[in-house]
Amino acid sequence: MNPPLLRFESAFARVLVAALAFGLAGMFLWAADSAPSTAAVPEKPKANPHRDDVWVLPVGEPVPPEGEAAEPLRRHCALCHSFDYIATQPRLSRTGWAASVEKMRSKYGAPIPTNQVPALVNYLVTNHGKE
Repeated sequence: MNPPLLRFESAFARVLVAALAFGLAGMFLWAADSAPSTAAVPEKPKANPHRDDVWVLPVGEPVPPEGEAAEPLRRHCALCHSFDYIATQPRLSRTGWAASVEKMRSKYGAPIPTNQVPALVNYLVTNHGKE
């Protein structure tokens, strides 16, 4: 035997079924109204303003520096840094390069022997410095 609330004989059941029917109908009408219409799609897409721009990609990485003076750079800096990264660093003073090399040694553990720090700093100041 079904409880009286689930039979359509009760007023509550009739109101409940009517509310559900109207609610579902409203949801379907709202969904149909909010669906994108094909009239809003442009017939022709907008032109790309950058279509004719010339794109030039880098040819490659800078060549490693040659010579005896650059040996500390090739031996120690190139372990972690690309030559492109080294070449694009800001120009620092001798004090700035010395502090940068010391930071690499102490903070990041760069294996630069103490006796090679002056030669490395000299190279960086000569080629990437502002003295």
